[in-house]
Amino acid sequence: MTKKITIIGATGHLGHRVTAKLVEKGAEVTAIVRDPVSAKSKLPSQVHLVQGDVSDPSSLTSALQGTKTLYITLNTESLDTSLPFHTEREGVINVVAAAKEAGVQHIMQIAGVDYIHPEFSAEGMAYGTNAIRKRGIDAIKASGISSTLFYCSFFLDSLPKFLMDNQLAVIGNHVHPIWFTNSSDLADLVFNAIGNKAAKNKEFAVQGRQAMTYTEAATEFLSTYAPEAEVVELPMEAVGQMDLPDEQATFIEHVLTFVQQLREEHVSEETWEVLGAPKHTISSFAEELRSET
Repeated sequence: MTKKITIIGATGHLGHRVTAKLVEKGAEVTAIVRDPVSAKSKLPSQVHLVQGDVSDPSSLTSALQGTKTLYITLNTESLDTSLPFHTEREGVINVVAAAKEAGVQHIMQIAGVDYIHPEFSAEGMAYGTNAIRKRGIDAIKASGISSTLFYCSFFLDSLPKFLMDNQLAVIGNHVHPIWFTNSSDLADLVFNAIGNKAAKNKEFAVQGRQAMTYTEAATEFLSTYAPEAEVVELPMEAVGQMDLPDEQATFIEHVLTFVQQLREEHVSEETWEVLGAPKHTISSFAEELRSET
């Protein structure tokens, strides 16, 4: 039987690759998007596009008709909790209300592994976006709809964003190993959770096979993805010299400062047992990404 899933956030940085991988695995995918014309150029032709906006509850109720399994992959890049609307807060709350009205039976969503393991924060630093996404996650848990929550380690997909002029910048002093994951292995977990009773009302840590420091992982990744390039280590102050908008610079510095003090432990045994172990090493995922460019 064909697995069916609806995705909100399919055109995002992680969402577009997870969507493409689900299509490759044979899933029937519907994407709820604000602009179907724009989304058509970003997603596989097999994806059924439906117009909907997380800031417009009525559009969501209509777009979710017929959906049984829903996957939410949204991202917040602001630390300002006072903003009246965040996609991961009010947006998710709107999605949950519409999902209840439309008869959705299963909701999946991603967040960071530190969300359920705050003890990984060696210096007691709180990740700023967790305070924003908490109300959305709480709404999912309180909805009465079965849920599967994926709490993910750092994604290797982000590394190419730091590659410029044949240099991949590692900013900050990163000495603690991270269990890097990737969008392809996440897509396998999402696919295996569809229609899986053992995955419902569960919280899963999502981690990769290898634990390396940020610098080690970047070096390993680059040796395959762009062997002509080099890793350059820069102090945190370098963020302020990148000529970025103030809010973006503040956010990036916060993320990197949080990551450099994160002491992540391996906690994904149940995930591997229920939904399967990751297939990729850092090098094999780098090769996969390289083949797509």
